[in-house]
Amino acid sequence: MLSISMLKHNFKACLVPFIIIFAFLVMYTTVIIYMYNPELAEMLQGYQEALPQMMAAVGMTGVAASLIEWIQIYLYGFIMLLFPLIFIIIAVNKLVMGFIDNGSMAGILATPNSRGKIIITQLLSLYIWLFILMSCISAVGILSANAMFPGELAIGKYLCLNAGTLMLWFAVASITFLAACLFSDAKYFYVLGAGVPILFFFFNMMGNMGEELKFFKYASIYSLLPADKLIAGNSEAVLPCVILLLISVVLSTVGGVYFTKRDLSL
Repeated sequence: MLSISMLKHNFKACLVPFIIIFAFLVMYTTVIIYMYNPELAEMLQGYQEALPQMMAAVGMTGVAASLIEWIQIYLYGFIMLLFPLIFIIIAVNKLVMGFIDNGSMAGILATPNSRGKIIITQLLSLYIWLFILMSCISAVGILSANAMFPGELAIGKYLCLNAGTLMLWFAVASITFLAACLFSDAKYFYVLGAGVPILFFFFNMMGNMGEELKFFKYASIYSLLPADKLIAGNSEAVLPCVILLLISVVLSTVGGVYFTKRDLSL
């Protein structure tokens, strides 16, 4: 049920944006791990005291008692959410929306491949790229931590945190993928496929800024990421991760099925 030729094309199409996003994540990951020392830690905590709302908005609040807590506070409230979101929007546009918007989907549909085979290949390509991105950045985090602070990173907890974050990426990607399957015009794709995840992202930021704005978090899919529970090994982290996975499965399935049945005016 997959087109190998399309998989190869998808690899080339998404390689450049992948390298750019990965480079940013590598830079931030290594810098944040490097900053895990008393002097720089005091500096960042000073920022929390001087700019409490700004630091809260980007999820950088709390006192870290370990390297894994330090990474969770300063990477997973903003950096590990924003840059993958940018990659998702670009990737879905290249894998699905771009073909529909510029009319080249007609040529793809003229091949012996069925609509189902085409859309499954594109969806799987998207999820594979996200898996590769998370795998690569996980390797960078582990290698950097072992090089700078040998033995201090709880690798099991770090991998659990990344697995939960990957479920969030999949859920966000499914929203963007669904939009690409629904619309023929790129402007509508950007309104829903990019606009809704970005809106969720800002709701999450606003919800972090204080009790009076906390209700915004309940309107954001990003609030389902149980980062603190994942690194604590709390069993309560399982349900939110399962919900994120179900969201990705349901929305991706709806999008794929609609694509196979819709009238494509190409």
